[in-house]
Amino acid sequence: MDLLRRLLARTRPVLDRVGPAVGRQLTAAGVALQTIVAVLAVGLVVGAFVVSKAGGPAYATAEPGDPLRLRMPSLKVTAPVVPIELRSDGVLDPPRDAQEVGWWDGSAQPGSSEGQTVITGHTVHTGGASMNKLLRLGEGDRVDVVTKRGAIRYEVEQVSTLSRDEVASQAEVLFGQDHGDGQLVLVTCTDWNGSSYESNVVAVARQLGMVPTHRKAKAGGD
Repeated sequence: MDLLRRLLARTRPVLDRVGPAVGRQLTAAGVALQTIVAVLAVGLVVGAFVVSKAGGPAYATAEPGDPLRLRMPSLKVTAPVVPIELRSDGVLDPPRDAQEVGWWDGSAQPGSSEGQTVITGHTVHTGGASMNKLLRLGEGDRVDVVTKRGAIRYEVEQVSTLSRDEVASQAEVLFGQDHGDGQLVLVTCTDWNGSSYESNVVAVARQLGMVPTHRKAKAGGD
């Protein structure tokens, strides 16, 4: 619930300004969010914050780009990222391979300064899926999203377990694109009851920036 309170606090000024027009301004994302909630309800995963603190490592300004890989070093997980979109019938297709994760291409590109990057993936109760250990992420852990432009680093701020009803009721806060400052949202299922998943793990991470690359000088001069 701490996660929901913090996210609601960040978005409250926006909601107060928009007032009755909220429904109209969020129409573009509404169908997709409803679909994500529906998918989460049957056990799929669906699934962010901004620039390094003084005294920490220097990160370059992030350049937005489509994600290629998701790295969670503390979990020893590296997963290919594939784009996922809504079908004509309003269904959000996840990657078939549980080793892959999906970037909802209606959400912000990694490195964007606005919106939220939503990355999803399956949890498999028998083990082996890339998102199975998401609940083990801790505050301060680093997560990298690799694009063609380089690796964009995020710092985990909160990992929470939410019921399906909580995810559904807070869909706009968790997945909406009118707030977020480029944060990363990772979501997967948890609490297997023998036939289905009862809850979702939601990890939120703030964006630090682009990880600098250092090229080695060639030996022997030119």
